Amino acid sequence: MKHKEFIRIVPESEKAILFIHGIAGTPNHFDEFIGLVPKDVSVYNMLLDGHGKKTRDFSASSMRKWKEQVCNTVDELLKEHKKIYIAAHSMGTLFAIGEAIEKAGIEKLFLLAVPIKLFVRPAALFSAFKIYLGKVSENDLKTQAMKNCCGIELSKNPFEYLGWIPRFLELFDEIGKTKKVLQKLKTNCRIYQSKNDELVSLKSVSLLRNKTKASVKVLEKSGHYYYDKDDFDFLLNEFREFVL
Repeated sequence: MKHKEFIRIVPESEKAILFIHGIAGTPNHFDEFIGLVPKDVSVYNMLLDGHGKKTRDFSASSMRKWKEQVCNTVDELLKEHKKIYIAAHSMGTLFAIGEAIEKAGIEKLFLLAVPIKLFVRPAALFSAFKIYLGKVSENDLKTQAMKNCCGIELSKNPFEYLGWIPRFLELFDEIGKTKKVLQKLKTNCRIYQSKNDELVSLKSVSLLRNKTKASVKVLEKSGHYYYDKDDFDFLLNEFREFVL
């Protein structure tokens, strides 16, 4: 599966939508959302550094590089557009929140699975192990969804994953930093958490509702990567309203 940026800059467009995927994720996560963006609106579906490549490339990247990349992309988009909307998943939502707090040109946020409080369920570990072994059943929809959302060419050498540890420790640190500034988020914001998320605790919902003025909704039958059909239809309808 190819993991590439999709960039469509519309000359003289006042508005651009930036998509930011999660850690070890892929721009492909937003394929069906991009199709709903009006043709007169610019689109930048970014690929974070070290993603779309091999295990060692991911290890060689860093949170600092990802944050700088997002910051620079937002700054470039603001040079040509008056309004920036951001749609993001998981770790990408942390970057979106940080940018929205710092920059007035960001008008709306559409955030999926904000990882303010983590809770790793055994199902997530089992799915990851099955993906590593290359034994994913077509009927295992949740594991298939996780596999499709992985933007890294996985290695069979388990020792190569030791380099991932610093990247996830950086993620935990970034979550802590975001918690401390949540109350500063004043941007128009829609948040969608999944009731059956294998990685993000449902306690994040109350925290987000207490710390922000965002609209926070719960997808009853979905997980971190997998979306139930009804939930996904609901999400797409919400996004149609968001992009107007």
